[in-house]
Amino acid sequence: MKSAKILIAAALVVVPMLAAAVAFTQEDTSFQSKELNFREYVKLMRENVKAERRDIITQLMQFDDDDAAKFWPIFDQYDAELTKIGERRTDLIVEYAKNYDNLTDDDADQLMSKALDLEAERAVLKKKYFDIMKKSIGAIQAAKFFQIENQIQHIIDLQISANLPAVPAQAK
Repeated sequence: MKSAKILIAAALVVVPMLAAAVAFTQEDTSFQSKELNFREYVKLMRENVKAERRDIITQLMQFDDDDAAKFWPIFDQYDAELTKIGERRTDLIVEYAKNYDNLTDDDADQLMSKALDLEAERAVLKKKYFDIMKKSIGAIQAAKFFQIENQIQHIIDLQISANLPAVPAQAK
């Protein structure tokens, strides 16, 4: 129950931040200006989410000093690699928004392939770091972390998806 409350609180922080994240797809200013605003917004959102995520993990994992000393350096490496995937995902969202009005079947195919490749990379990354963490803090603690991580990622992914415009009904 405690973890659900913490995750709901995290969602309440993330939801308003992401609600405006794709506002650059609207037509009222130049795309370059919207893209710069979007990228700056994503940067600020990541900083806020990272801080909240760290607090949530700390509260839910309840590490002793020894496990905390082992976990956090590994987490920081994992997070740095995950951030690189997130940056490429941001690029993909910008590419989608840029081509939205003129999306072709080939564009949709390429964008979806890239999106699925990024999902696969994220899964491979999680497996890599689960194996590292279980050697350091044990499989139970590593599994607990990735359960929390997956819940946080699902909240973030859902909010991003909910705010993206749907692929046009008819490809060009």
